[in-house]
Amino acid sequence: MIGTSKFNFVFSAMTDMNIKSYTPYICGELDKLFINNLLMKNYTKSQTELALIFMAIAPSTHSFRPDRKFNRRKFKSFDMYMNVPDYDKFRTATKPEAKKIIAELYLTGIKKYLSKQKDFNHELFYKDVKELFVKEGII
Repeated sequence: MIGTSKFNFVFSAMTDMNIKSYTPYICGELDKLFINNLLMKNYTKSQTELALIFMAIAPSTHSFRPDRKFNRRKFKSFDMYMNVPDYDKFRTATKPEAKKIIAELYLTGIKKYLSKQKDFNHELFYKDVKELFVKEGII
């Protein structure tokens, strides 16, 4: 399903200073991959933006935040804030390893949060996203 649409996929990060500097590049690469390969109207008619903001902040700091989701209906946006499952592993990961961790986190978010959204075909979206990640050699 090629094409961009009115839909925006957003990959962003909240990290501490111990995380390697290539993280923004990974977010940009994933943004582009989704925009060029997925068409949101195939999954929902009620939302125009889906964001994964992954967090890599040492759990021992005061800046650590729990996972959260926000359905901002007024803006037709759904945001998932999710912590990487293993901070130390992510902190020392190579770029391909970090991209894989983020991809797996996104798939977890689809199951955990989007499965509860009305008017969103999360099963088809999960299948298409996973196939895209496999095709691109990310997972």
